[in-house]
Amino acid sequence: MFNAGVTEGQSTTRPPLFDGTNYSYWKERMRIFIQSNEYKLWLIVKNGCGIPMKKVGEVNVPKTEEEFTDEDCKKMELNAKAINMIYCGVNADDYRKISRCETAKQMWEKLEVTYEGTAQVREAKIDHLTHVYELFSMKENEKIEEMFERFSNIINPLNLLGKTYTDRELVRKVLRSLSPKWRSKVDAIEEGRDFQTTTYDALRGNLITYETTQLSKVVEERNKRSIALPATTSTHNNVDEEDDDSDNTDLGLFVRKFKKMMLMKGAKKNTPPKCYGCGEIGHIKPMCPKLKNEKDKRAPKKQRAYISWENDGSGSEDSETEEVANLCLM
Repeated sequence: MFNAGVTEGQSTTRPPLFDGTNYSYWKERMRIFIQSNEYKLWLIVKNGCGIPMKKVGEVNVPKTEEEFTDEDCKKMELNAKAINMIYCGVNADDYRKISRCETAKQMWEKLEVTYEGTAQVREAKIDHLTHVYELFSMKENEKIEEMFERFSNIINPLNLLGKTYTDRELVRKVLRSLSPKWRSKVDAIEEGRDFQTTTYDALRGNLITYETTQLSKVVEERNKRSIALPATTSTHNNVDEEDDDSDNTDLGLFVRKFKKMMLMKGAKKNTPPKCYGCGEIGHIKPMCPKLKNEKDKRAPKKQRAYISWENDGSGSEDSETEEVANLCLM
């Protein structure tokens, strides 16, 4: 019974079909297919197989088929097999592009120029991909397998274009590209005794295992510590703000009372003096003539300080202020 997600594999007896897209993928598969059938076929495609020649005088001319030696026939047979494999691996449009070629090498190079460009174009592609390679870095919240997938999409086309990197270079590049949350793991790998011999595939497996088993715990613990510090700081700040608010409130109340008292004190200075002995306006108690006459008539008595309370309708706070002001004027 057919299982969802499982598709039929490619045939080992038929060449992969090129549909006009993803040429690099088809080119690599076709190379392996030709080599697996007979490695001499791939050498014919790579190095070419010219028409057998003979020397007539000082000039080389093509041999006729009747003049072919066994060795010549063997070479032409290999060339024909390679041509047939390439024909079987392309669609009708690409067939028309290569049908005028006489050797498998010419056909292979024709397809390369068509889909990869000339040597100058390929050089420009190498420069572009090399620049992308140098700027490569891990994205935020990106899984390690997703990062390696993006990285492979850079180094594989470079490899097909002839630009290759050693395992040592790839390992160092990947470690430099990891995000800060991987810092502790990178340090552990670089300080390990096997770092100098670590391969690209071994590094990939190591990082995937670490992400699956340890990374989430490390990040969670780091987040807890980073949250705890701001919370503690915020608590201290709130307490300080409350104390400041309380101090500001008490100070403001005192300032308001003091200003009110000084205003009333100033108002008293602008009005005629009042005697607190007889209650009349126009003089003060030490200069009161009535009190002077009474002293002459009777024995001296202890003087009392009378405090006048003005019935102006103000509250308890105004009364306290009035008392302070009157005492100051005595």
